[in-house]
Amino acid sequence: MASATQKPLRVAIVGAGIGGLMLTVALQHMDKAKKLDIHVYEAAPALGEIGAGINLWLRSWEIMKAIGLEETFVNMMDEAPTDEARLVFQLRKSDQPEGVALSDLMMKGGTMRFHRAELQKALLARIGGCVSLSRRLVAYTEYENHVELEFQEGPVVNCDILIAADGIRSAVRKQFMKSLTKGTYVVNSDPVWTGTYAYRGLLSHEDIEREFPGHRAKANPVIYCGKYKHLVVYPLSNGRYTNVVAFCTDPALEGTPWNEVPPKSGTQDELRNQYVGWEGEVQALINCIETPTKWAINNLNPLERFADHRVFLAGDAAHAMTPHQGAGAGQAIEDAYILASLLTAEGANRKSIPRIAEVYNKIRCPAANAILMASRDQGKWCELDHPELEGVSEGDILPKERLDGLCRDISKAWEWVWTTSAETDRQTAIRMLGKKEVGPSACSLM
Repeated sequence: MASATQKPLRVAIVGAGIGGLMLTVALQHMDKAKKLDIHVYEAAPALGEIGAGINLWLRSWEIMKAIGLEETFVNMMDEAPTDEARLVFQLRKSDQPEGVALSDLMMKGGTMRFHRAELQKALLARIGGCVSLSRRLVAYTEYENHVELEFQEGPVVNCDILIAADGIRSAVRKQFMKSLTKGTYVVNSDPVWTGTYAYRGLLSHEDIEREFPGHRAKANPVIYCGKYKHLVVYPLSNGRYTNVVAFCTDPALEGTPWNEVPPKSGTQDELRNQYVGWEGEVQALINCIETPTKWAINNLNPLERFADHRVFLAGDAAHAMTPHQGAGAGQAIEDAYILASLLTAEGANRKSIPRIAEVYNKIRCPAANAILMASRDQGKWCELDHPELEGVSEGDILPKERLDGLCRDISKAWEWVWTTSAETDRQTAIRMLGKKEVGPSACSLM
């Protein structure tokens, strides 16, 4: 317990998305000494996660168990994950009338898939009444011993630690990066467009069965690959729905400034025209998406630092990435696990906050940035944009052996999710915190 003479550390978390809520759960669970006073500030007047599906891997499942969320998550799943190898995705080349099976990706533990709204509701039920809505942060001022937060509405708030979990368009990141001396790794901290639009639909299994009896996507996760386009399809909500995301890319537009187009309704004809000539399974799924939502897929370039002194970036505010490795939420959870472990470590206090920032940088920057870049590559490979497939056009019929290198690289790029452990990173972080010198970057993914 924090003593009467030692006031609790005031932790302000900006953003109540999945990342901010996971961080709150982790801090509450690990704060055995009750030395933290945690509050979450959310800009929206009501909580509601956009998007449908969220993927978590075995590496994330270890964290869920460590922070007391195992039962909560199992209640939203068909069954708890095990160490057995499970099907993660079936890969198909589908930009032709007769699709071709390429590979079955099998991984230890498989993957866990959740509906975002259901997950957010479960997390909110765990954290109690520490969330304030309609509190949009407009600026902060950092002093030697505290941080002052200014909101669009409501009084000024003082805290000891500011943690920004306010997404890809983070207001905190913009100010944070201006306060740092420009390094060699960061050119621009603003989001950039990937050149990709994603069309999303959440389909009932009844609709799919009427359109295409026995469709494999009702029971199996599938990636339908084609030149500069691909679909990611998997069951959700204990098999009640199938989530469909159809990606369409113009590679010439990769890296251009943030695409300001917000999520909006597309048309079925617009989507159908993107996939003319693709196999029947793809056509059937598109026929079931009457009003797809259309998203511009943006991401960040890698940042040199996620924290400095008393200000920390986490989740998409630090490393917003494309969805192609299904790792965005998992990386936010790892931020939460490492940061909560450091803030609740024995001996951690106000004076050690700047040191905690340095350890957080050493552990999380190389790891999250590596996955950010790997996710970009994965998206390209799923669209046949691969060194061994130069000159291939949409609809080309290829011998299967020419696609072996592509399948090998896609599978290898996902090995980190089950061959490495976030617990290794947590232990390294705690050791670093106890040393006189923080030392070089170190994480289990490098």
